[in-house]
Amino acid sequence: MGYCMNSKKTFAVGMIGIPEPERHVLRNIFKLSQYRSRTYIPASLDGPSEILMVDADDPGALAEFRKLGGENSGRPTVSIGRISKSLIPTIMVTKEKLPDNLPYYVRRPFVATRVLSMLDQVVINELSAREERAVGAEVALSGAPDESPIFKALVVDDSKAVRKQIELELKLLGVKVDSVESGEQAFELLELNVYDMIFLDVVLPGMDGYHICKAIKKDKIKKKIPVIMLTSKSSPFDRVRGALAGCNTYLTKPVKQSVFQKTVKKYLGNV
Repeated sequence: MGYCMNSKKTFAVGMIGIPEPERHVLRNIFKLSQYRSRTYIPASLDGPSEILMVDADDPGALAEFRKLGGENSGRPTVSIGRISKSLIPTIMVTKEKLPDNLPYYVRRPFVATRVLSMLDQVVINELSAREERAVGAEVALSGAPDESPIFKALVVDDSKAVRKQIELELKLLGVKVDSVESGEQAFELLELNVYDMIFLDVVLPGMDGYHICKAIKKDKIKKKIPVIMLTSKSSPFDRVRGALAGCNTYLTKPVKQSVFQKTVKKYLGNV
């Protein structure tokens, strides 16, 4: 048995009382969802929205939430705050308290995976019955809140921190990740799996990234896989070596998030 891929759905999120700097952060987090089967976009309170987010640290925001109908507004609500939800009723001394029957809560400061995971829970638990099914589409198996990844990537880097960071960014774009620390391990996985892209560090134990890339590009089947070289060096000579090895793109670490996302989306669009 396998999971089928759900048709893509977009959900508008209205924000109550959230300061503009944090709204900017949330808008950037929502952008990360554009390659997932569930996409989230910001919405004004005057316009239609399926989900609300309310600032639980702001009594004025809670009062505004009440005016909109509160927990009876017909829209599932995610509350945000700096403290544990269980402590809010005892710490807040105003009349406006967070309703006990709002189960969805995200703690400040925002973490992209935490925010998107909570919104996914809202959709699965509260809105799934409202989603229209595509004609002829199979029903996804129940009991599996995680989405079936659309794409798959291999990350080869001897730094655990770098592998984890890249893995996190790719998962937010709907990409399943295998990560290893050496060329030998990479070739083992390449024999067993099909990948849509490969992130390859230049400096590795044993065989370096240039030789690994050359070997991949000599393979009749694997040569079509986009290879993104990663290095802390940025000299023209290194870029020439990467081009001669057959890499598709050369990124210098640390890579800006916007550049990384643009690169990934470019190759996701070509798959």
